[in-house]
Formats: sequence, structure tokens, C-alpha cells
Amino acid sequence: MKISLLERASRYIAKCEPAISGQGGHDATFHVACVLIRGFALGEADALALLREFNKRCQPPWSEAE
Repeated sequence: MKISLLERASRYIAKCEPAISGQGGHDATFHVACVLIRGFALGEADALALLREFNKRCQPPWSEAE
């Protein structure tokens, strides 16, 4: 069974440690964003959707403004 690029990216992000405020959270989130855009070459809409999924595990989650 062949999985889609979006599913592969989702599985990769699920294995990333969540971003935690005060423990390099900005760096962790930036890394995930770079992996989605540069590593998986996802479009902005797909990358943002996966970044929002990643955000749910962050402590505290990022606001839309951030």
C-alpha cells in the first residue's frame, strides 16, 4: 500500500516532540514548519493544516496570532 505525501508528513510530525514554552518551543515549531515546507514540499494550506495538528500537542498551544 502506497501512502500519500500528506500522510507521510503527518506521520513524521506525529513523532516530533511537542513545542514547550521555555524549552525551545519556538525552535521546535519552526523546525516542524520547515520540515513541512522544505522537506516534504507541501503547499501552504496542507502545511498549515498539519502545523495546526502539531500545535494541539504544544504546551501551551500557539494562538492564531502567533
